[in-house]
Formats: sequence, C-alpha cells, structure tokens
Amino acid sequence: MKRYAVLTALGVAGLLLLALSLRGFPALAQAGTQLPPELNNAYIRELAQKARAEGGVINSYGMPNDWANYGGIFREFERLFGIRQQDIDMGSAVVLARMREEKASKNDIADLKPAFAMTLAEEGLTLPYRVTSWEALPKDQRGEGKDGSAWYTGYKGTLGWIVNTSLVKRVPRTWKELENPEYKGLIQYQDPRATGTGVATIMSAAYALTGDPYNYKAGVDFFARLHRLGVIGAVEPKVTTAKFERGEVGILINYDYNLLAWKERFPFPTEVVIPQDGTLANGGGIVAARNAPHPNTAKLFLEFIFSKYGQSLFAQAFVSPIRPDVELPKEIAAKFPPKSAYAKVRFVDYKKEEAISEALQKYYGETIR
Repeated sequence: MKRYAVLTALGVAGLLLLALSLRGFPALAQAGTQLPPELNNAYIRELAQKARAEGGVINSYGMPNDWANYGGIFREFERLFGIRQQDIDMGSAVVLARMREEKASKNDIADLKPAFAMTLAEEGLTLPYRVTSWEALPKDQRGEGKDGSAWYTGYKGTLGWIVNTSLVKRVPRTWKELENPEYKGLIQYQDPRATGTGVATIMSAAYALTGDPYNYKAGVDFFARLHRLGVIGAVEPKVTTAKFERGEVGILINYDYNLLAWKERFPFPTEVVIPQDGTLANGGGIVAARNAPHPNTAKLFLEFIFSKYGQSLFAQAFVSPIRPDVELPKEIAAKFPPKSAYAKVRFVDYKKEEAISEALQKYYGETIR
C-alpha cells in the first residue's frame, strides 16, 4: 500500500510538473491541421517542428491586432502552427532604436518603415534569411545588407482621398482639381512634420505636378496655394476621421487601405479616388531580428507571410499584398477602385524619401504657417 501510495504521489507530482511546465505555452496546432498547398511541404513541416520546440511564441514589435489585419494574420498563424504572438506596439522610429539598443536580441520580427528596415539590414541586425518565395517578390521590395541580413516589404498602400458625395457634388479626380475655390474649407490632410503619410502626400502632389516625387518644394508650394485659396479645412498630426464624420470637411487624403475601410464604416455616401494625374504607393517593412530568441519561429513566420496564402490575408484590411502574383479575393477586389485607376501609380524610392524628408519638413514649416 505504501509503495502504491508513493508511486501514485510521484505520478501526480509528475503530472503537476508537466502542467506547470506547459503553463502559458500555447496549444499546438491540432494533429491533421491542413496547411495551404504551398506550405504543405517537408521543409515547412520541419521548420514548424523546430519552431514549436523553441517555445510556441513569437515576439513582435509594431504589429498590433488592429493594423494591416495582423490580428487575423496571427490568429491564422497560431491555428496552423500552434504558435502565439506577443506584441509590443511601437512606431517605426522606436522599433529602429530599440532593435539597435538590444542588438536585435529581444524580438523575433518587426514591422517598420522600409527605409528603417533597410538600415537595420545594412547594420547587420536582421536575420540573414531568404524566404523560399524570394524570387516572387519585386526586386526593389526586398534586399540584403551586411553579412546577408535581409529586409522585406510585406504590403503596400496607395495615396488618394475619400469624398463625402453628399457635401461635394463635383468629385475631384486629380491633384490639380483640388485647386478649386468651390472646395473651400473641405480638404483635410496629415501634417508632414508629424507623419509619414503627410510626407507622402506632399511627394505625391509633386509627382503629379512635375513627374518627380522628390521635388518636394513643388509639392509644398502646391499645398501653400491650396491654403491661400482657403480650401484646406484641417491639417492633422495623426490619423483621424472626426471632422470628416461630422461633415466639417468633405475630402480626406490618406492611403487607400484606410479610405476603403472608412468607406465601409461611414453611414453616408462616399467615393474613394486614386488621383488620375499620378500618386505614390508606399510599403510596410517586415524584418526578422538577427539574434532572435526564436529564430526558427521567425523564419516560419516569414515563410507564412510571404506565401500566397499569407499575403492574401492582408487584403482583409484592404491592404494590398506586395507579391504581384497574388490576386485579391473577389469580394475584396470588388470594393477597390478599378485597376485602371492605379495606372499612374509609382512606388516610392525608400532611400530617396528618407533623404529628403527632413528638408521637406523644414521647407513646409517655413512656407505654410
């Protein structure tokens, strides 16, 4: 009896220790979970096994649930591979500073502006890993830096505007058409001194007017004319739709993924416009940390997000995949402006954008008061 009791006690203790050791460890993907065809191969299955052995978590910077459908993306990643996300939300500049300070040793992956992703790669702070879909990515949307450190652009957005058609009867379809006194007090854009979207707004106008998006003075001068004309109703230091929803402004400039999401939400009639005289597309950078605590998990996520299936998940938030061979789901594509509307869209050169941003902000501050 005593021997039986001791063995039973040891068995219970063992179970308790096992339970404690698994506490906080996510449930692994159910046996038999069907992977999407392009991920259902020996390499990915082996990588997933190694990733789960690292603890079943992935640490991310700047990838909150409410941005670019990351909530849905990481839920699907967990469903397929049994690995859950732990995110610290922060802006691109903070991601850059923190990964430098930590020598890229605390997070596994991060989302930040592509110019900063390139900088981290140049400093050897990103994982030297090429995804198997490397050749399917546009050449200017991925690259390598010091010792093979890789950077990627994961998705893109195109600058345009949304129009409250109950307030604005003549919908402007070009940047030049914004220069119309009938839009008095109706236009809102973001401050380029405070936001990357604001910088892209100035550059997009410059591109439409001169063919050169880096001719920032032409873009600033154009907006100075809009201010003098009295058509600017608001310049905001962050993303906000409050004045648009109250009917105080009727033309709101931003990226198409935001515009389309707002169109779904607003209870009044609206139209999303991609300016026909030209505008810019911009991307979102994704990197894996050079000294990631879970390196195989980081690799697995990169494989997942740059697969056709992973790329298609961005579209649920109206964010366009970076891979040109990925078709948007039909029900999502139907809500976008027609493909012809994007005919004069040009991708920003990330390094050139970074090079002129400070001068653009300074000139804007001197010109528009």
